[in-house]
Amino acid sequence: MVFGAVAILALSGCSSSQGSTPVASGVLDTTFGSGGKVTTDLGSAADRAHAIAVQSDGKIVVAGSTQDPAQGDNFAVVRYSAEGVLDTTFGDGGKAVTDFGGKSDVVHAVAVQSDGKIVAVGTSTGATAGDDFAVARYTSDGKLDASFGTGGKVVTDLGTDADHANAVALQTDGAIVVAGSMHDAVQGDNFAVVRYTADGKQDMAFGDGGKTVTDFDGQADVANAVAVQTDGRILAVGTSAGTTSGDDFAIARYTSDGKLDATFGAGGKVVSDLGTTADRANAVALQQDGKFVVAGSTHDPVQGDNFAVVRYASDGKLDSAFGDNGKTVTDFGGKADIAQAVVLQSGGRIVAVGTSHGTQTGDNIALARYTADGKLDPSFGTGGTVSTDLGTQADHGNAAAVQADGKILVAGTTTDPAQGDNFALVRYAA
Repeated sequence: MVFGAVAILALSGCSSSQGSTPVASGVLDTTFGSGGKVTTDLGSAADRAHAIAVQSDGKIVVAGSTQDPAQGDNFAVVRYSAEGVLDTTFGDGGKAVTDFGGKSDVVHAVAVQSDGKIVAVGTSTGATAGDDFAVARYTSDGKLDASFGTGGKVVTDLGTDADHANAVALQTDGAIVVAGSMHDAVQGDNFAVVRYTADGKQDMAFGDGGKTVTDFDGQADVANAVAVQTDGRILAVGTSAGTTSGDDFAIARYTSDGKLDATFGAGGKVVSDLGTTADRANAVALQQDGKFVVAGSTHDPVQGDNFAVVRYASDGKLDSAFGDNGKTVTDFGGKADIAQAVVLQSGGRIVAVGTSHGTQTGDNIALARYTADGKLDPSFGTGGTVSTDLGTQADHGNAAAVQADGKILVAGTTTDPAQGDNFALVRYAA
């Protein structure tokens, strides 16, 4: 199964009504928070949300970081009711903050286990061993889970000064798969995938002593998303930067024991050049038919970065039936339009979510919805796109989820002139 901020399963039961009055798709859901929006100040000038997950009871978990004057950035996990109200039964007044001892401890992905426990994954930067993978597990009431790792926390040094964890997926057997990168003195950054047992130990049956490392021959190969297929194989998705063709989409598939899957791409790897020197993949979603969708950005000399959504067949080949020979590109009019998340709705519809940087109103949250064949969906927003200005110069969409009723949740950051950066949570009609 797939969980977390950047790898999310499609949910069924899409609804486009609010009471008895139809609501257009992509419109802010005014029944949520204040006019469809919730902002949360965690008490610092740097409260930034990077990940989201929805519990089976409809409660919403948003994770990222908050800044402590003495400790630097710490893990921050916040839970809301299904209506967007802080859940005061969770943590300390709805919030749980965790320090790993690094100068900067930041959550990049979050997932909810079937037993209600919450797994937050990110990087602890600037500890004695450099940058390390960091994982925290919380009980359903927001306390660190003493049965996991050491007092609820696990820090993993992969043997370099730059080990960065960016994504998480949960296996049906309770194992936790974390993906990101580690630095090689010769090759530069490489994909790194680590599997943990349910109690937080590295799974020595996976890869080489619990981890697998993959080089795509780029100067920096970084996994930004991970998903576990129904057959147990693992997809890691990201960017291979600095290749002969510039930055390219990069995908690796592993068998359930952590070896590169020879039936996928070329020896388990796929590299996609979308025709520019800056093609970057940030998110993945699995379709029920075995195909999978990858979202990120590609660069246009005139427009700047645009949303890029690519669909692959189960063997790693581009799906020529999707968009323009496997890919679709969308410009929001910003100087840099970058998709950070992708989710699936009923009917095979695909929603890419991110930020349109440098518009007339500053940075805005951006969404694009596509039909199953990769065309912009005219029933969504304005011609298939939505740009949301929360009233500041810096509104960023970093993660997305789909609720059981088909409504779309976007988590990210908004900047308040007095408070600084705050968590932002926005909900759109289905």
